[in-house]
Amino acid sequence: MERKEKHQALFPAHCTSVCTTDHQEVTNDNLEEILGVTPFEQHPYFELGDTLSVFYFHGGSLKNSGTLTIWHNRNQAAIKTSETALCGEWIETLRLIVSDQQEVGWTMKGELVTGRIAVDVSGTHGIYSCGQFFPNSPEQLAVGY
Repeated sequence: MERKEKHQALFPAHCTSVCTTDHQEVTNDNLEEILGVTPFEQHPYFELGDTLSVFYFHGGSLKNSGTLTIWHNRNQAAIKTSETALCGEWIETLRLIVSDQQEVGWTMKGELVTGRIAVDVSGTHGIYSCGQFFPNSPEQLAVGY
């Protein structure tokens, strides 16, 4: 019960999710099964001994639906939606995947935001700067990537 509540807290309220793999170690015995439930783009990143969680999520549209894979032992994650595929650092507290690529944007208040390209667990793009996520939305960023 505790794990299910934890998974529900991972995604926004409007998303439903299914966890196919929860903190499972990648072994020779289960590698093929894991490859079968994850996007092809993520396959080169799997190594024996990795500890993975894999989620399918649906947020009411194809744009907000996809697969999230978390490598707990490396603090890395990858997300795949119909519009994006991104791998990077996993920031558990913000439920955010942060790439190494830099981007510049402007907030609605005219403030310059420089940081790394990021995607949250519902597939929303934005910029991660100074410990904060600035979603690429009319409420946060006026001009972004």
